[in-house]
Amino acid sequence: MTAVSHDSEGRTHVIGFDPAGSYSRNINYIGPSLSQIKALIAVSLFCQQFIKYECKGSMFYSHNSNTQYAWWVSPDGQKMTYWSEANQGCTCGITSSCLDPQKRCNCNKNDPNWQEDSGHLTNKAHLPVSQLRFGDTGDPGEEGYHTLGKLECYGMN
Repeated sequence: MTAVSHDSEGRTHVIGFDPAGSYSRNINYIGPSLSQIKALIAVSLFCQQFIKYECKGSMFYSHNSNTQYAWWVSPDGQKMTYWSEANQGCTCGITSSCLDPQKRCNCNKNDPNWQEDSGHLTNKAHLPVSQLRFGDTGDPGEEGYHTLGKLECYGMN
């Protein structure tokens, strides 16, 4: 296994950012350049990166306003709105274990209690995560924490 560290691995508080995606965190990888990281991904059989968002009154997506509040960005600048290994929604939506069965993510419930969504991103074409974007943390009682793991790659093609 090869692991590539970055400057944003710690649990990071998100508060005071209400507009969609107004919180922005660029991910700076330590050591190899982006082209070297892409080469590692290309020769590896499998790569993954853990992502987690803990939410309190903060959501990824509002069906009422059709607003995407949170996403992450691929190295080529694509806005990614999934938080699971299945490239869609969140892990709880895939396993039918979300707190609200009508939602595809726990953080879409907009709950005043702490909830979380987490998973491993495994689509090599979208790795590594280059930026995290969040919103809906501007009103009282709204906040979140993000955690992003190292990029991990296994095996050789």
